[in-house]
Amino acid sequence: MKAEDLRKAILQAAVQGKLVPQDKNDEPASELLKRIQAEKNALIKEGKLKKEKPLRPISDEEIPYDLPDGWVWSKLGDIVELISGQDFSPTGYNDKCDGIPYLTGASNLQASKIIVNRWTTQPRCIAISNDLLIVCKGSGVGKMAVVPVNIPRVHIARQLMAIRSRFSLVLLYIQIATQTMVESLREQMQGVIPGIGRETVLNILFPLPPIAEQQRIVAKVDELMAMCDKLEAAEKELEALEDRFAEYLPKSILQTAVQGKLVPQDKNDEPATELLKRIQKEKVQLVKDGKLKKEKPLPPITEEEIPYDLPDGWVWCRLGDITELIMGQSPDGYNVSNNLGGMEFHQGKSCFTEKYLDVSEVNTTQCTKIAPANSVLLAVRAPVGKVNITRRKVCIGRGLCAIIPLGSMILDFVFYWMQSLEAELVSKATGTTFIAVTGEIVKKQLIPLPPLAEQKRIVSKVNELMTLCEDLKQARIMPIAKVVDRVIPFPATTYKHEPVGMAARGMADDLSAKAMQTIANLFEEED
Repeated sequence: MKAEDLRKAILQAAVQGKLVPQDKNDEPASELLKRIQAEKNALIKEGKLKKEKPLRPISDEEIPYDLPDGWVWSKLGDIVELISGQDFSPTGYNDKCDGIPYLTGASNLQASKIIVNRWTTQPRCIAISNDLLIVCKGSGVGKMAVVPVNIPRVHIARQLMAIRSRFSLVLLYIQIATQTMVESLREQMQGVIPGIGRETVLNILFPLPPIAEQQRIVAKVDELMAMCDKLEAAEKELEALEDRFAEYLPKSILQTAVQGKLVPQDKNDEPATELLKRIQKEKVQLVKDGKLKKEKPLPPITEEEIPYDLPDGWVWCRLGDITELIMGQSPDGYNVSNNLGGMEFHQGKSCFTEKYLDVSEVNTTQCTKIAPANSVLLAVRAPVGKVNITRRKVCIGRGLCAIIPLGSMILDFVFYWMQSLEAELVSKATGTTFIAVTGEIVKKQLIPLPPLAEQKRIVSKVNELMTLCEDLKQARIMPIAKVVDRVIPFPATTYKHEPVGMAARGMADDLSAKAMQTIANLFEEED
């Protein structure tokens, strides 16, 4: 049970008389109710309290549950004084600490505390220290806070009411009991600005315990709420840990994959050096055929650059050694529109919503830089390091770079390796208005190259694990389905030769014939 649910359960147990034991020596609440009524009558007679019209009597149908001995049901209006609020026009209040605090609604009641941001010099509807304020209009209906002792007087607007206990009652018990009725109050909201009226609050059905038990209840609730606070803190810590786990698990999987630790090596695999030779040979031929631009050789890899040792059969190389890179170039803005026609155009941020590129609504008739189908798209401007795959030919702007694997390189292996590289690319980005990485930086990036067969095994395992990561993520954010509580009838039977109807609470959708017979055997007729 979550801390929030536990708090509700504690409050509900408190007002049902199930939180602390009853003491038969306590004066019954019926006597307390008589004294309160006598005090109210005296205050009305003295002109200190306004006489209200009599409240509706409590009917048997209204009573939601039985109370312990010594308790009694009453109406909230029978035991407290209720002060309604009144609004001021803007000229009636100020923000210069002049006068007394002016509270207008839910925004002034935060985390059960009073927030003061307006004052008035002409107060009329006054709440005083130890009054319980309750929001009665707007989205915050039911929010409560006690006026603290360091604020002797406040004016309340019509979005608020003040519950004042002039009589022999424990204020915090009133707050506890009223809190359990918030949902019921919200169900009774009416009006253009949804709210509850004065009559609704006065007629709240109130479970009244003896005064001594009120004190015991408040003490026990304080103790248990402190425990709930600790539980909530632990929950938040666990949620933060789960968030970090959900964030870092995929990154950890990718890092393990590109270090050769995710799947076992097979000594029968062709070494990656042979794959690298074939790719180099293919690049030479593509240049010769005019299909690839000849570029200056990339610098050899030094010992200082190598970040970690690779498994046998793997080899370090540069990204430019095994791929073709196409840096994006944005077409003239006049040639880019949302109208159909021309080539699909992608600039940057919108490319990274999923693994495979979404269809863009933006098109261009001037395709200067084209990423062929089955390319990895890399963001070279903010968000630097993000990657995606395009399964179709698209035009790319300056924020993107297309990476085309050569030879028999596995596209998804390059994609996953590029994902693991995000933080490193961000660290190499420069710029003032926006940060970016150059094509040279991308080409010179070291890549750990596994044998082709192991690339396939890595991609298969990463796909499997990423699916599990997504399932874990969905399981965390998916609300727990509420089990519908319904009555399941048991087989008809007799007891002492009289028909008996029996039922149990639970779910029994798929009972086998054997299970049904077992249930029937439990209720066989007695001799």
